[in-house]
Amino acid sequence: LDGTQKLDSDGQPIPVYSNDEIMSFSRVWTGFDYQQARGNVEETSWSGNRHDPMKIQSAWRDKFPKTDLTGGYIGDGYPLCVDLPDKMFLRKGAIYRLLGSSSSPELMEDHSNFKKDPNIKKFVLDDNSGLKARLCN
Repeated sequence: LDGTQKLDSDGQPIPVYSNDEIMSFSRVWTGFDYQQARGNVEETSWSGNRHDPMKIQSAWRDKFPKTDLTGGYIGDGYPLCVDLPDKMFLRKGAIYRLLGSSSSPELMEDHSNFKKDPNIKKFVLDDNSGLKARLCN
């Protein structure tokens, strides 16, 4: 903790982090924007606001997980899938959300025609189906 470099068996410095970690940590700092300028502060060299905390523009944020230096992820507060009980996604009360196949997933909703158009085929389980009984009871 005193800042002394750790050396490998050949006397070479052991890297603390790589470019991959630098890239991951840099994605944490996306989405910040300056607040609007204040009229009570004289700023002649720049028209922004460097006095007030920056605001987050959620549309600018990187939505993907960011790794830390220990092989984990930076504090999203959610448990990893491997830490959940087996088949947790099949348990009663589980919520399913269609996020689509995009590289930046967003919650997807059915087009308004889906419910109204009789020509769109929909998958419906028969009331006597054993699968429907297992899923809905």
